[in-house]
Amino acid sequence: MTTRTSTAVIVKATTLNHDGYERTTYYGPFLPHIGSATTSFVRTLEQELEESGRYKHWETSIESVFIASEESDCEIRATR
Repeated sequence: MTTRTSTAVIVKATTLNHDGYERTTYYGPFLPHIGSATTSFVRTLEQELEESGRYKHWETSIESVFIASEESDCEIRATR
């Protein structure tokens, strides 16, 4: 059995729009030792969600994940 020693963090944002549609989006991964970059990203994201006026409610969290070949807690996909 492999010992998991490398982790990263992702930002999870769940939004509820005014029509009642709930959506969860994951951002990252971020390196866990760069905490200020992650918390700064969360503050900016929350500010953008609030200023957009599109959402009745939103919730963000920072979650630890393990990423390694064939053993990841999540799937990494390019979005660009």
